[in-house]
Amino acid sequence: MKFSRRFKKLRSHSGITLMELLSTVVIIGIVSGMAVPRFQKAIERVKMKSADRQMKSSLRLARSLAVTEKQPFGVYFSNNYSGGSYSSARLYYVLFQDVANPGMNSYEAGDSIIRVDSLPGEFNMLVTDMTNDVVMFQPNGTASFTGGGNVVTMGTTDDVVAIMNHNVLASTGRIKSYSYIY
Repeated sequence: MKFSRRFKKLRSHSGITLMELLSTVVIIGIVSGMAVPRFQKAIERVKMKSADRQMKSSLRLARSLAVTEKQPFGVYFSNNYSGGSYSSARLYYVLFQDVANPGMNSYEAGDSIIRVDSLPGEFNMLVTDMTNDVVMFQPNGTASFTGGGNVVTMGTTDDVVAIMNHNVLASTGRIKSYSYIY
């Protein structure tokens, strides 16, 4: 007899009602709806940082190739790459070996192209303060260019503004980078 009373008491309080279940689902929906814009902004920031790292990687690769191959390698920055079928609205940088006219610190038609990369469509500005928009790395690791050695890019979306500055030090060929993402 005692057992059946306890069992009835337990049965009457176990389980959840449909109203409790619906309110839980609504609360989860509201919280996840508030989180989606934050995730979208985080994804855009990661995309901008990734493009920045890729550009820095190309500069470092050019320096590394120049030292290991004992040949001048450079990176040419352009917003209209005419060496292929690319959209003129995209921003490009070309990693190349200087074979056409060594010592001129310029990218020319006869140079050997190693790699062509483009910045994502969110990037709308690429500016250098170098005369031919070329950073040339010499076999001893130093960099040759006419100007300050700065490459500045800017990317914008509805939620994110990113400004990246890469400064190449002529005496060592090393790259100092500063990124500002708002």
